[in-house]
Amino acid sequence: MKKRSLVLVMALSAVLCGCGRNGSAAMETAGGAGEENSISNETGGNAGDSEGSGTAGENSEGDGTGENDEERVPANGKDSGKEREASGDGGESAGNVRQETAGKPEEPAAAGVAQGGPYGEISIMLPDGWKYETFPMDSGELISGDYGIHFYPEGVAEGFVELVYIDFFGVCGTGLAQENAEIAGSPASIGTYDGHPYWDFVSFREQNDGVVALTYQVEDWWDAYGDSVTEILDTLTFDRDKKEGGAYVYKGESENQEIGLYLSLKNVSVAGATLIFNQFDAEAPTGELQDGDDFILERYRDGNWEEVPVAVKGDYGVHDIAYNIPKEEITERELSWEWLYGQLEPGEYRIGKPIQDFRKMADYDEYVIYAYFILE
Repeated sequence: MKKRSLVLVMALSAVLCGCGRNGSAAMETAGGAGEENSISNETGGNAGDSEGSGTAGENSEGDGTGENDEERVPANGKDSGKEREASGDGGESAGNVRQETAGKPEEPAAAGVAQGGPYGEISIMLPDGWKYETFPMDSGELISGDYGIHFYPEGVAEGFVELVYIDFFGVCGTGLAQENAEIAGSPASIGTYDGHPYWDFVSFREQNDGVVALTYQVEDWWDAYGDSVTEILDTLTFDRDKKEGGAYVYKGESENQEIGLYLSLKNVSVAGATLIFNQFDAEAPTGELQDGDDFILERYRDGNWEEVPVAVKGDYGVHDIAYNIPKEEITERELSWEWLYGQLEPGEYRIGKPIQDFRKMADYDEYVIYAYFILE
C-alpha cells in the first residue's frame, strides 16, 4: 500500500510540474534590414521543460549551447546580421530530454512579426523554433518584392519563405500548375512549377492583394515543415491603414522610346529620392543624352496635377550644369528637394526631369520624363 501511494504522489507531481507554463506572446521586429532573429518562449521558469516548448526540428545533439548546430548559409552568401538565440532564460535546451507530462500538451508560444511599408503593414505569427528577417522598402536584399519578411525553421542550412508586397506580380513559363485556395481569410492562387513537392508562390487577393509568398531552396526541409509554413501564412494580416515611407510607382510616362530612356526612383522620402536613369537603347538618341539640376515637382489633387508651392523666400536658382547619361547603362543620382519645397506631406507626386538629346551647340531636342511616387 505504501508503495502504491508513493507511485500516485509521484504521478501527480509530474502532472503539476508540466502545467501552467504557457509562453507569453511578444511582438518581435528586426532592428534593421536583414537582421536575423529567433522566436523563443519567455516563461517564469526554465525554457524548454514543458512539452509545448519548441517545435519539430529544434532538437540537436550536444549540451544545447548551439555549438554543434549546422551553420546557416544565407542565400546571398553574406552574413545576414545579428542573431539572437531562441533558448529562453538559461533553462533546459530543446536538445535535452524533456519531462513527460500528462494531459494535453501546451501549444508552442507564438510571436508577431511585422514589416511596414507604403502600401500597408505585413504581419504574421511565428511559433517557437522559427527564425525571421525583416526588410524595409528599398533594402536591396529581397529577391522579389518591395518590402517584407523572410522566415525559416531554426537550424536549417539554407532556404526560406519570402513574404513580400509586390506592386505588380506576374508569372510566366511552362510547367506551371495553379490551384485556388483560401488562406488567411482571403482567396489565393498557389503556383507550382514542374510538379515538385513544394509550391513556388502563393499570390493573395482581395484584402491581402499585393502580398505574395515565394519559396527559395526549401526542398531539403519542406517534408518536415511544409504544413507549418501553410499554418504560418494562415496568420497573415495586411493592414492597409498602417502605411509608412514612400515608393516609386511605375507609369508609362516614365519611359521614352524616342531616346531609349527609362526614369525611376528609389529611397523615396519626404526630403528627396535617388534618381535612376536606365538607357536601354543605344541607337535611339541622335546625340548625347544630358540632364541638369533642374526638375519639376507636382502633386496630384482633385484629378489634376498641380505644381508644389516653393518654400524658398526670395530668389533662387540651380547650377547651370550638364550631366552625361551613358548609353546602355544604369546611372543613379541623389536628388534633394527639401531645400526648395521643404518636407513633403503624404500624397501622390511626380517629378519631371528635362532631358536633352544633344548633338551640338544650339542643336538638340528636349524631352520631359516623369517619375511617379507616393508618400505615406
